[in-house]
Amino acid sequence: MRPSVALSIGGIFYVLLGLITVLAPGQLVTAVGWPTPGDETLVPVRDGGTVLIVLGVIDWLARDAVGSPLRGLLWGNLLRPVGSVAVNVWEIATGAIPATVVGVAAVALAVDVALFVLFALALRNAEGSTLRE
Repeated sequence: MRPSVALSIGGIFYVLLGLITVLAPGQLVTAVGWPTPGDETLVPVRDGGTVLIVLGVIDWLARDAVGSPLRGLLWGNLLRPVGSVAVNVWEIATGAIPATVVGVAAVALAVDVALFVLFALALRNAEGSTLRE
């Protein structure tokens, strides 16, 4: 996978997911099985959406990066799904995620694994290309 393609895919995915999270946080939370949240609960949900938008913009604008900046971007994109999976596994293990949303958590895990593979392949290609520079 070419790193520029991986960063383009990541950029589009993160911006779209972030926009949904910022513009319709209550609908998103209830659509995945959580109880209807109070307004104060939506603040960190929207904040998370803004972080996703920023990550998507960074990925998109830097998709033609090379060398160390490219490897840094790809490592950062690899660590995002790893952190997400670690947190979700902990939350499931401690019962913080209700049984009603475990199925959604499994789908999120699949998306995170796909993103990890996407960026790992891109990083492998970026590492190989830096040896030829």
